[in-house]
Amino acid sequence: MDKTRNNNLIGSIEILITGIIWGFIGFFVKELIAAGSTPALSAFFRVAFAFLFAAIVALFMYGPRSFILTKEQFIWCLLDGVLTQGVYNYCYSVCVEKTGVAIASVLLYTSPVFNAIISYLVFKERLGFKRNIILVINLIGSIIAATALDFSFKTVSAFGILMGLMSGLTYGAAPVLGKYVNRNPNLFVVIAYNEFFATIFMLIFLKPFDGVKVMTSKLLLYGALYGILITGIAYMFYYDGIKRMSEMSLVPVIASIEIVVAAFVGVLIYKEPLNIINYIGIALVILSIVLMSLASRKRLKNV
Repeated sequence: MDKTRNNNLIGSIEILITGIIWGFIGFFVKELIAAGSTPALSAFFRVAFAFLFAAIVALFMYGPRSFILTKEQFIWCLLDGVLTQGVYNYCYSVCVEKTGVAIASVLLYTSPVFNAIISYLVFKERLGFKRNIILVINLIGSIIAATALDFSFKTVSAFGILMGLMSGLTYGAAPVLGKYVNRNPNLFVVIAYNEFFATIFMLIFLKPFDGVKVMTSKLLLYGALYGILITGIAYMFYYDGIKRMSEMSLVPVIASIEIVVAAFVGVLIYKEPLNIINYIGIALVILSIVLMSLASRKRLKNV
């Protein structure tokens, strides 16, 4: 049991690091748009450069034969890449376009709820009353941190809301699919295949180069950094963390540290204002992560 607890601790730290890295997504998106990108092209850069990075690393680390997958591994990588990368990015991009960043952020952070449902259906993972309360605290905190309780949205697109919920569903499914994908021991091969399938999906459905006037060196540089740091390196920690975790419902709660980091990136770099209500939301998110981690450790001690 000590080994299980240690694995969960290391896995939790790796998921936390992933969330911190993802907190800088907004920075790269803003810099890419300033350099002439579109939301679709930014999303494409994220997966395309991550694919190139992971493929090159896998080639040097494991050799060409490591890219030969079993039928089962191929199917899981295809599902994970298309659903949790391709469909997720597509739905989130449409939601941002149709409803705005605030509503899109709120709908995205329904992911812990979807994850809890999927984890129960797939792994029979029960949360219990206390952990359900923690899940609600996390959801409320995320909503407050993202909106400051300002819900005066003038126009709300029903299709945009549906796309936002789909982004939450596919994001919440990522840890579950990742558990199956991780049956392949070569981590960077997994990442390479996932991002390859996501890249193909986005080329077909997002048409990322539409509306792009010029491809500058600055645009390509930020695109490469966005893919390598935010996706390639982040997913290295993410998939290894999932492999170590015994409870998938814990993953999206820990990863929600992203919204806290994103808020402070906005304040420190772009001088975006935060009021007391935002800080209350941030505090609730942090509290939910601590409580969920403590609840998980207590449960493991009692097993």
